[in-house]
Amino acid sequence: MSHDSGERRQHIDLENKALVRYIYRNQKFEIIVDPEKALEYKKGEEAIDLSEVVEAFIVFQNASKGEKAADTLLEQTFETRDENEIFDTIIKKGALQLTQEQRKRLLKDKIDEIINFIHVHCINPQTNKPHPPARIEAAMDEAGVNIDYVEPAEVQAKEIIKQLKPIIPIRLESVVLAVMVPPEFTGPGYGIVADAGQLLEDQWGNDGTWYAKVEMPAGLQADFLDKLNQLTKGKSEMKIVERKSE
Repeated sequence: MSHDSGERRQHIDLENKALVRYIYRNQKFEIIVDPEKALEYKKGEEAIDLSEVVEAFIVFQNASKGEKAADTLLEQTFETRDENEIFDTIIKKGALQLTQEQRKRLLKDKIDEIINFIHVHCINPQTNKPHPPARIEAAMDEAGVNIDYVEPAEVQAKEIIKQLKPIIPIRLESVVLAVMVPPEFTGPGYGIVADAGQLLEDQWGNDGTWYAKVEMPAGLQADFLDKLNQLTKGKSEMKIVERKSE
């Protein structure tokens, strides 16, 4: 098996790295990976290049001892000489070996993702404003929610929101805003509106004024209004035309 030493990293640094171990017919194969990227790759949520996942394109039979797997053994086992296919199989079918510290770090990152999702996508129906992240975290602690560092944050967050309802007033909500941007601000104004959420419809006035409807998570509304008002110096117009709740 050939190894490209130009584009692919060959230096093995075990700090902040993890092993993926794959056992097939009593043969053990190990590779060194970035733990976060390996999890994303295994879940297949988005296209990730193997070079982002694998620390060194070397297959070991025992990584701790530096014992590499022979090319003939790899070809017999995986029925291919294509190293991308071999690494893909090992990552997807193998077991990711994480240290306790790595699991803690991944869990903390996942908790932060979930809190941010709830902060952005939910409101307090009593005030129509998002809950502060600290209040969300406290409510999650009180509810005793269980977090999985592997499962996507959005999937977990939607279940956690149900558990938070007896503790804090909370509702998953998006808003549809009608927006008017004066002609002199339509260039950067379009970017702000398009980045804020899903552009539902738009049209141009005879004088170059831009009119649009955009749907966004309710928690982003205040920040969006601030950005557009700062850009247009208060000359833009916005109003809520619909609230969508789950």
